[in-house]
Amino acid sequence: MNYSHLTQEERYQIYTLLREGFSIRHIAFRLARAPSTICREIKRNRNRNGYFAKHAHKLAKKRHASNHKTIDSSLWKEIESYLALQWSPEQIASHVFISMHSIYRYIQRDKMKHGDLYLHLRFRNQRKKKYGSLETRGKLNNRKSIHDRPQIIEQRLRFGDLEIDTIVGKNHQQSLVSIVDRKTGYLWLKKCNTRKSQDVCKTTVDLLHPIKAQLQTITADNGKEFSLHEQIADELGIEFYFADPYSAWQRGSNENTNGLIRQYIRKGSDLNEYSDEYIAEITQRLNHRPRKRLGFKSPSQVLFQEHGVALQMLI
Repeated sequence: MNYSHLTQEERYQIYTLLREGFSIRHIAFRLARAPSTICREIKRNRNRNGYFAKHAHKLAKKRHASNHKTIDSSLWKEIESYLALQWSPEQIASHVFISMHSIYRYIQRDKMKHGDLYLHLRFRNQRKKKYGSLETRGKLNNRKSIHDRPQIIEQRLRFGDLEIDTIVGKNHQQSLVSIVDRKTGYLWLKKCNTRKSQDVCKTTVDLLHPIKAQLQTITADNGKEFSLHEQIADELGIEFYFADPYSAWQRGSNENTNGLIRQYIRKGSDLNEYSDEYIAEITQRLNHRPRKRLGFKSPSQVLFQEHGVALQMLI
């Protein structure tokens, strides 16, 4: 007997019979299928709350679509347009009817043909920053430790708990101020002409002032560029905290986002080569890119849908 895939009608029968308490063997008998087929179907296509026919059929169809020969060329064009926006295959798969493994295979085949789609993937072989060297930046006055922050911040339950950092340019002359909301992952990014605390302070206040009423806290590393932290806190009406030295993981949202920014601005680049318009485009791309931890919604979507913050206020 030739094997054939389960139909949607059969999946609805499986769902109904399971709800009525029938065994897998009885279901297999009713559908004239092997018990192993029914068992495999339930195991592979259930969700955390049980087996549901509609969800199971959707998963099965998506899995079967992994054969690239059956995928329409127009869909590959759409996928290439997402790759051009530097979406990962996993993020693309959350929006189109195809598996991320098929997308990776498609990119690999393109590379073997001397194509350039692979250049849109994130580079993971960059040399890691070394931690633990002697601190030479001096002390910050009146700093509040991250250990004094309210516990609610760790839970990422509210908008307005921010992390801030600077991305340094060539010869440590210029910098980018990078600010990320811990819950939504929303990014604010702006160029500074210098790394001086006065410039960093002004840039930070200018970026966040339109929504100061909705802000709660901000957490930084121990760079001297944040020596005017008290002024920032006063002008924005928020609490300013500092992470422990050599503890980048305490500002994980910021560190991860900076890694995404490095996809567009290489380490050691002359920041004068990047226009304000280009920086704004990077910011928009990252804020509209779907994130796995947000259920494949983008930071912009979550910010508007769950917190009612209009994007016009953030520009």
